[in-house]
Amino acid sequence: MLNSRDFMTSFNILAAITIALSLLIVISKSSFGEEQSNIKFIDDIPVMDSMKVEPEFSFSFDSPSGRIVILIATSSSHKKEITQFYRQVMPQLGWKVKDNQYERGDEKFQLVSSNNQDSVIWRLSITPLHK
Repeated sequence: MLNSRDFMTSFNILAAITIALSLLIVISKSSFGEEQSNIKFIDDIPVMDSMKVEPEFSFSFDSPSGRIVILIATSSSHKKEITQFYRQVMPQLGWKVKDNQYERGDEKFQLVSSNNQDSVIWRLSITPLHK
């Protein structure tokens, strides 16, 4: 049987745990929200802050087999940073990693780099998934 002192000690511990968990949830949600708000999107493709999209080479349209979105971008970030960014962000948006691409529903997202004389050029694309 608990006396009133033991009861109050247990109650205080439970209250402290509840408050700590509540604060942890609020902090983690606000951190996640801040991280997400820093991401810009162009036609459903997340674009890293360090990427400069080249609008004259980028396009999107709907085809009979699905939508096609192609973004051409350059970046001063290292390839590893960019691929890591997409490895973290795409699953949060419902994309599943499969081989060297991401799949969601009937679409695939691909991130392809090629070296230019001065920098790395990136092609980010959403195209129909042909099974």
